[in-house]
Amino acid sequence: MKKLFFMLIILFILYLGIQFAFHWFSDGQENEYKIKNDNNIFEVKEISNFDNNSYLYEIKINETNFSFQIFNDYNKDYKVLVDIFYYKDANYECFLPVFKDEKTFTDVMCMNNGHLVYYHNLNDENVDNFVDSIKIYDKNKFIDATDSETKEGINIYKNNLIDKHYIGITNYKGFYNVNKSFNSIVHNISLFGKDIYNQKLGIFVDNYYVVADYNEKNTFNKINVINLITLKSSTIVSDKSISFDSYIQGIVYHKLYLYDKDNNIQYEIDPSKESIIKLSNEIKYYDGQWSTMSVKEAKEEKMFITNKIDYENSEYVKIDQTDSYYYLYKKNGNKYDCYRINKQNQLGLIYLFSTQSIDLINYVNNYVYFVDDNKIKVFNDTFGIKNIIEYKELEFNKNIKFYVYAD
Repeated sequence: MKKLFFMLIILFILYLGIQFAFHWFSDGQENEYKIKNDNNIFEVKEISNFDNNSYLYEIKINETNFSFQIFNDYNKDYKVLVDIFYYKDANYECFLPVFKDEKTFTDVMCMNNGHLVYYHNLNDENVDNFVDSIKIYDKNKFIDATDSETKEGINIYKNNLIDKHYIGITNYKGFYNVNKSFNSIVHNISLFGKDIYNQKLGIFVDNYYVVADYNEKNTFNKINVINLITLKSSTIVSDKSISFDSYIQGIVYHKLYLYDKDNNIQYEIDPSKESIIKLSNEIKYYDGQWSTMSVKEAKEEKMFITNKIDYENSEYVKIDQTDSYYYLYKKNGNKYDCYRINKQNQLGLIYLFSTQSIDLINYVNNYVYFVDDNKIKVFNDTFGIKNIIEYKELEFNKNIKFYVYAD
């Protein structure tokens, strides 16, 4: 009898060990459970990915389904959604997910015309009353700072800057570097002795700004490289002069490709190694894999395709993608409304913001930087929309580039 008892104890310990090992070494889990709140029952499907600390949720209450995703390191824990504040009237059906330790990672989400919209984008007295009744909800997180300070001729909303985000904005003689990591939040990097309205041969690659030396005329053989993090600058020198009648074809694997139309030469430039290589007679082209293009195509400025989209919908004028989401842009008067949907289940269409330009968009982790009028703004689920930079040239010069690198 004792042997049987000890054998059961050993088997139980082995079972616990296997369960622990499975959980600890797993890269994610899928769990289904229910959350009861007053008279409401929410059916929850939780899909966790421990590699990127994400939790994707599919929620059902009565006939309503909605989906959202959060990012937080819960140390491989699961069933971390513990409550949902809920409200419904004739116009809106609203939800605030609450996680372990009474944490919230999104604003209140409300169903409107078949898609979700965040509370900070709404104006409804009844929803206001519901939100005011939630004691753990912090409205202040979603209120934009109004105070700014002028540095180097641009206005900076210093309190809204994100730690370890380095922002580059081109100006007529070089570019601005904006971040919280230095004693001064704005550095005006001057590269040229004259005004350059369009730095066509300039591009941001990882944590570098790479630009032809516009101090030269007709042709150049020097390329400026400036590190956004350290502000250190260096020069790449080409053995052969390159015509200013060139264009940047694209970036592949941290290298940029430039085609000299006058001399029929393609170059590969690696800013991290400060190198430039003249490629062979065949002109390389990249659209997910390497192939070649004709001289005619190269001279017509055929650009590389490096971000193929497998989500198609003619309702939208532009579709971008990140690791987790599709960002969908719909024309609305003189602006574009941005919606987001999760790539994994293609559920949870949610309205995020409106912008006048769909060309000046930067996706950095789960932050979206965009231009609206003469301001650069940032969106994130945890705080909504915040002003970052006000720069009047954004209204007048469509050749301005801006870029954000996260260290």
